Amino acid sequence: MLRGGAGSVKGHGPPQRARLYCPMHRLSDDAFVRAHTFLAQQARPLELAVFERTFLDGPTWRVIDELQAFQNPDGGFGHGLEPDALTPVSGALATSVALRRLAEVEAPGDHPVIVAAADYLRATLVPHERVWRIVPAETEEAPHAPHWDADGLAERFNGFRINPKADVLAQLYSLRADDDGWLDALAEEVVRDLEGSAAAGEAFGMHDVIAAVALLDAPDLPVAVRLRLHEVLVDAVDASVEREPSRWSEYTLRPLAVAPRPGSAFAGRLAEAVEANLDYLIDEQSDDGGWWPTWDWGRDDEAWARQRVAWAGVLTLDALLRLRAYDRIDTPG
Repeated sequence: MLRGGAGSVKGHGPPQRARLYCPMHRLSDDAFVRAHTFLAQQARPLELAVFERTFLDGPTWRVIDELQAFQNPDGGFGHGLEPDALTPVSGALATSVALRRLAEVEAPGDHPVIVAAADYLRATLVPHERVWRIVPAETEEAPHAPHWDADGLAERFNGFRINPKADVLAQLYSLRADDDGWLDALAEEVVRDLEGSAAAGEAFGMHDVIAAVALLDAPDLPVAVRLRLHEVLVDAVDASVEREPSRWSEYTLRPLAVAPRPGSAFAGRLAEAVEANLDYLIDEQSDDGGWWPTWDWGRDDEAWARQRVAWAGVLTLDALLRLRAYDRIDTPG
């Protein structure tokens, strides 16, 4: 979820249970059932399909079918797949979200849905800048969060050189969608841009760090690129990740955002903070079983009311995936 600005923090979802910071919390079987029920009753069919594929041995084809509802004839994805941008027009961010879900369920890289998405991305790479615009210009014509406003978009997102570029590449690598080395050339460009920014003393934005770490964690990244990427990200992760739990309710970079799995490059470096963040994540679950956004658009209240629920489905699924990765769930049976 590589968004822009924080928005306001009026909408906190239903009342949450008091947070008790005991070490090594586990999500109880009852809490897991409530989360499943929440997804079944309130989430989009896509998030429920990913949940059932991951936790209940559901079919991969159902996830692919649900994603096709968001795919356009050009191969790209839109239609509000990223819940803060409701344009039906294809964009790099929505396409990256789709590819991430496909990678999570280990969809075959030669599936027509993935091939079409990769072809769309090849066709829409801006020739001279070698970037993808994060959301299409048509985003202005549909309800959307303020951070997707066209005015100043490129400046807010550092010319799109890292976000969404690094994240798009990470998903394509994960799906083994590189058949002629085109990803390697783009990954080299990402590293050079990051190295140049670091040399100039420029701070990396939170979502640039998330995107770059996703690329670092991607399989099949050339070894030389991986080593350089790790070197340039160490200081950025140390400077950007918030380790103080009292600040995790704010719009800040949580440890799990850069170490979503034990095998993530910085999971060891952030081990203590990750364990605390997992405890915090468990305590964030609302009584209705879901995890709710802590931001809102501050406008388009009717559209936001719908998208807030869509976001709750996304956040609930992502919370469960992270807790599962770190073996923090007591599942029934």
